[in-house]
Parts: sequence; structure tokens; C-alpha cells
Amino acid sequence: MLGLTKIEIITRPNRFNLFQKELAKIGVSGLTVTKALGTGLEKGFIELYRGTKKESNIHERMKIEIVVSTVPVEDVLRVVKETLRTGEPGDGKVFIYPLTEVVKISTGETGIDALQDKPQK
Repeated sequence: MLGLTKIEIITRPNRFNLFQKELAKIGVSGLTVTKALGTGLEKGFIELYRGTKKESNIHERMKIEIVVSTVPVEDVLRVVKETLRTGEPGDGKVFIYPLTEVVKISTGETGIDALQDKPQK
């Protein structure tokens, strides 16, 4: 059995469309995206709300989850670096996890078969 790997990316949302197009070019078609808020090394900002200054260090982020089996993790990381990296604080983080199993709920398929789309009968 080929290895299953989950890649989780926390980043700014502004470059997502380019990132998704470049992922498709290397064969990654499925991903899960969640809107998120986060804080890190990036500096906060001051906003004016009803005449009162309010400092905030919470920034809008996007959490992208990808499971790969046949596409090398290194290829995904190359796309991350080429499309999401600006060199500034706030570019985000990538977390890589080995998976022991994947189960497709609708069919009961497991492993790589659970990740691949097959025509309905």
C-alpha cells in the first residue's frame, strides 16, 4: 500500500485561487478549505470602531487540508512555496501527518481507492 499523507496549510486567503490552479496541474483535485482566524508573529493592527480605537492581532486565515497518496508531498510543498510564500510574517505554516487509513463512507472503500473518484453504476 502506498503511503497516505495529510497536508494541512494555514495561510492568507488572498493567493488561494492561484494555489488551487497549481495544485490541479500536479494532480491534486480534492481539498478541504476552512475559514479561520489566527495570531502569530505578524503584528496587529488598530481599527476604529464607533470612535474608539481597538487593537487586534487576530488575522483572517484559511486552513487547507489535502490528503495525498500518489502525488509526492515534495511536489505539494513546492507549489506551496511558489504560490503562497511572500517572505513576510503571516505567510503561514504547513503541517504534515502520516495517515494510517482513509475510509469512503458511501462505499466503504479504503486506502487509495477511497480517494479516487469512480463512475457511479
